[in-house]
Amino acid sequence: MNMWSLSFVIAYCVLLPAVQCFEMNMTQYYEMPQLYDFDDYDRCLQEYGAGTYCFVRAEVQPNSSAAAWRAIQEISKYDRHHFDHRQLYFGLCVHKCEAQLAEVDDIARQQLQAGVLTDNAKVNVYLQLFAMEASNRARYNNLTNACLNWRLQQRQFGVQARSVVEYCDTTATAGKVTEEDDPWNLSFYVLVFVLILLACLSSLIDLHLKRRRHDKMLKERDHYKTPPRSLATRLLLTCSIARNWYRLNQEPNGKIGRELRFLDCLKFFAMFLVIFAHTNWVIYEGAISNPQDPERMLHTAAGTLLVSGSLITVTFFVISGLLLTINWLAVTRALTEHKPETWSLGKYAALFVKFNVFRYIRLTVPYGFILLMSGVYFENAGGPLWRHIYQREQLACRKNWWTNLLFINNFVGTDERCLLQGWYLAADTQSFALSLLVLMLAHRFGRWSKLLYGAVFGIFMVLPAVLTYVMDYYPIFLPTPQTQKDSFIGDNQFTEFYTSFQMNFGSYFCGVLAAIAYDQLSLKQYKLRELRSFQFFWFTLFPVGVLWLFTAHPIYQHYYAETPRIWGAIYATIQRNLWGFGLGIFVVGMAAKVGWIMRKFACLPIFRILGRLTYGAYIVHLLVARVALATVREPIYFGTGTMFAYIFYVLCASYLSSLVLAIFVELPVSSCLKLLR
Repeated sequence: MNMWSLSFVIAYCVLLPAVQCFEMNMTQYYEMPQLYDFDDYDRCLQEYGAGTYCFVRAEVQPNSSAAAWRAIQEISKYDRHHFDHRQLYFGLCVHKCEAQLAEVDDIARQQLQAGVLTDNAKVNVYLQLFAMEASNRARYNNLTNACLNWRLQQRQFGVQARSVVEYCDTTATAGKVTEEDDPWNLSFYVLVFVLILLACLSSLIDLHLKRRRHDKMLKERDHYKTPPRSLATRLLLTCSIARNWYRLNQEPNGKIGRELRFLDCLKFFAMFLVIFAHTNWVIYEGAISNPQDPERMLHTAAGTLLVSGSLITVTFFVISGLLLTINWLAVTRALTEHKPETWSLGKYAALFVKFNVFRYIRLTVPYGFILLMSGVYFENAGGPLWRHIYQREQLACRKNWWTNLLFINNFVGTDERCLLQGWYLAADTQSFALSLLVLMLAHRFGRWSKLLYGAVFGIFMVLPAVLTYVMDYYPIFLPTPQTQKDSFIGDNQFTEFYTSFQMNFGSYFCGVLAAIAYDQLSLKQYKLRELRSFQFFWFTLFPVGVLWLFTAHPIYQHYYAETPRIWGAIYATIQRNLWGFGLGIFVVGMAAKVGWIMRKFACLPIFRILGRLTYGAYIVHLLVARVALATVREPIYFGTGTMFAYIFYVLCASYLSSLVLAIFVELPVSSCLKLLR
């Protein structure tokens, strides 16, 4: 038995008793009201001449004498694994409610009133974004509250719920554009027109230049791969569709580019796992007909794996730190090759500004385009959840777009996030600036560079432990089902523990150190792949990495006792940073051509394109997922087939969207920046 098989057998034997320690009482589970109760949306708006359909948020009120309330308390206390079953979601047809309450006398109708839900902070965030619905709330709050309590009474749950209308659709407004010609929409349409026009003109000029060539031996693709001599012509051709396709598919240049081409494969598979996690989150944000199944799954080893899967973002931090350092080392060598002089403070400041400005433009132009598109009002397929899932973020983008463009959205406006995945870009930008400053200090004070790197690495390895202990954070990032359903609104663990720059910088700096190690190995021409001990160590990273994901199992599945604060703080700092450190070693080994068939697979040409499309796929994938899941009319069955069908759709649609974004926006901007250098 090899070491990989042995590792998995040990993990299975250790974890099997733990994963079967929880059994859900399904008899008790079905005593609770269903989380979702939706009337037929289309019938409501089509059957009546002027139908009105309201999406209502409700909260069950305590009643210790009711079996339903006792079941809610028992099931919901496992808040790490279960939804909050006090929070109910209703889609109510107003005409149907009026018909149901028509035979109820005034006294009984008054008894059905449990009150308006006003003290739920997470619900209030939605109400603030949907402020235009104030008149509908004033008109329908009492009616919908009586209606849903009548239904709870008819089904003999013995409980009542307070409620509030989030929004209402009418026959005249459902699926229609509310502000078709507002400045935001017009700006988007004008920008799209300009981009298409520039692409067409540039492509026609490129085609004209190709036909004017007299060299019959020159192949068609060689024309698109060869840059013109004239700077003006190069600028005109930056938007050429054919030329940008070949730019997207071009082979890496230079020794470093060839040695690091495996990173494209790493980025693609990391992006697949991100889409996997985020698609499941958006499914949770919608409506599920069988919530008991994902809840039970979270009690198993698979649930632990899903929770630990948040470590995948570390991959992008490590890669970012690696690429920054490699670019910095290349620039410093080029500038000192002919003039090995001591740099002035002004020269360092100019380089700092140049690095940050070029990076800002390269990232922000495509990012800004997606931000603009996210806030566009357009005709949609409607559905009871469309506004709850899609328009909520649309309104947040119109309100807080500036926090995204300033890359401060990981700590400003966190309850009204636009493009929630943008937190990574903010934390990465902040890590980029600090790392660049450290690299400059190390370059200026070369003799103290090792001490400086060690001090920075040590501080940010220990800082997460200190913050976790002082702020009393949970030792691991815990995206509970209810937290995901609430789109992480009001979740300090997400805002302060998971998305903050200071908690992620240690992983980013692991990428910086990996680049420095790789650079030194290259300069000394050290054949790391010929060292058998390193090869053995490198291959053990795989089974150790898998087992490392399960180290959170005793914490996550420990229901009744809290993890000791000091041990929780220690685990919080080593879980992510040790993963980043291991990734750094993995990258250095792959760059040194360790990995045999895995490296050959990672260097396949298909990943060259997929890797370069990963940034665009990252900034657009949640928009794609929301569009897909916001059009459902009724709760969906959460099963393996459904889950992977949505994941496959989001993956394909995201990368196709990223291809369009790259051809029309990202690559033209990148080409212009190269001309400015």
